[in-house]
Amino acid sequence: MPPLVPDILRLVCEIAATANKRTALQLALVSHLVESWIAPVLYETIQLSRRRTANKFLRTLITSTTKSCTFFATRVKSLCILFDIPVDQLVRVTAVCRGIQNLTTWYIPAPRAGPGNAPLAHFLFSLRPQKLAAWHGVLNSPDPHFELPFFNEVTHLTVVNIWEEWAVWPNFSLPALTHLSLDFSFGSRVLAEEELQQICKAVNAILMGCANMQVCALRIDQPADAPTITSMLHRLKSEPQAVFYRHHEPFRIREAHSDAEAGIWEALEVAAKRHDEDGTRSVLTLPRLGCMS
Repeated sequence: MPPLVPDILRLVCEIAATANKRTALQLALVSHLVESWIAPVLYETIQLSRRRTANKFLRTLITSTTKSCTFFATRVKSLCILFDIPVDQLVRVTAVCRGIQNLTTWYIPAPRAGPGNAPLAHFLFSLRPQKLAAWHGVLNSPDPHFELPFFNEVTHLTVVNIWEEWAVWPNFSLPALTHLSLDFSFGSRVLAEEELQQICKAVNAILMGCANMQVCALRIDQPADAPTITSMLHRLKSEPQAVFYRHHEPFRIREAHSDAEAGIWEALEVAAKRHDEDGTRSVLTLPRLGCMS
């Protein structure tokens, strides 16, 4: 059998590396040539899950002799921060990886004194992400400071903070935002009238403040016929962008860059379009996220 031509071999390696991170690491050890093919795949998405991984990645940024700052600035597209990363480390990482388009922050920052108490977005001044998913982290309460330049180009925003937090965030007005998912889970209780009014007021204010909004989704954890849900469906029936949805894995990390998240947005778009066309209002039930990737 004739040997594979380099272009085909490269394509096979890239597909294998994309499908499995461990395979990518093994392929990178085959030769310098194969490593040059695999490196962009390896570094496209960086996940910092603990202090040790952050230290190792930062050391790579500083000491690498085979990859320039330009490589990291152009090749690192997605960053996931899953632990309370020290602010100085985060600044050093994002100062080099300036081309990040998708950011996931999934942790509760510890209280900090002095300058370190500034909102996390203040320290991410070099970034302009388009897709953002957060449970606290960069969306820490009581004020994420949406007026900061960091938020100027965000088009897709997944908020997993509880509604009691996001409903009172000030300046929830993002110029580029088209897709928003808000957490609207509240266990088995029935919300009081004042709470329902507060939520509706917050959602309406967000829709008015985000002129380009196409989908404003609220993730629920109650049945579609629960009193609070039916009341909210009625109150927001005149807002075609408003979509209520459920999925089976509420505790799974919603990674901004993932295929599963893209699948969620696609399903929500279809639901919002249906609302706009025929005025029907119902709760969308999504399949398991793993089935959408």
